[in-house]
Amino acid sequence: MKFETERLEIREFNDNDLDNLYHLLSDSEVMKYCSGPLNFKQSQKWLKSIKEYYNKIGYDYWIAVHKTTREFIGQMGIIQQKVDDEWIDCIAFMISKNKWGKGYATEGAKGCIIYGMEVLKLKRIYATVEKNNTVSKKILDKIGMKYKGEAVCFNKKIDLYSIY
Repeated sequence: MKFETERLEIREFNDNDLDNLYHLLSDSEVMKYCSGPLNFKQSQKWLKSIKEYYNKIGYDYWIAVHKTTREFIGQMGIIQQKVDDEWIDCIAFMISKNKWGKGYATEGAKGCIIYGMEVLKLKRIYATVEKNNTVSKKILDKIGMKYKGEAVCFNKKIDLYSIY
C-alpha cells in the first residue's frame, strides 16, 4: 500500500521505521491529546498493533515521508475506534513537532480520505477530537469534515466529525 500527495509519500510502516515512530510518540507535545508520551517498548507495541491491523482489516496508521527529501513527517491514516460502543473508521494524524505549521497534516489527511473512499471503498469516515484541540479541529474543517456532535471514545467525551 502506498499513495502520494503533492509533497508526501504515505505507505505502510515496517520495522525499519521504529526509530522515527518512537521519536514521534515519545514527544509530550505531539502526544498531548492522545495517550501521553510513550517509551521505546510502548512504541514497539504501538507498531506491532499497527501491523496487526494491516493483517486484520488492511489499514491503520501509515508513515508519511517527504517525497523529495525523504524526511519523516509523521503518521496518519484511517484507524478503527470504538465510539459510543460502535467501531467506526476514523481519520487520524500526528505530525513531528518540527514539521508543524507547514500544512502536512491537512495535505496528508485529505489524501487519506481520498484513499479511504476511492481505494478502500469506505462510505463514511469519521474523526474524533478532544474538545480543546483547536488545531486539529481547524484541519478537519479545512478538509471538509462536518461536526456531528459529542460522543464517547475511550471513556471520555470527544467531538465527532464525519465526511461522506
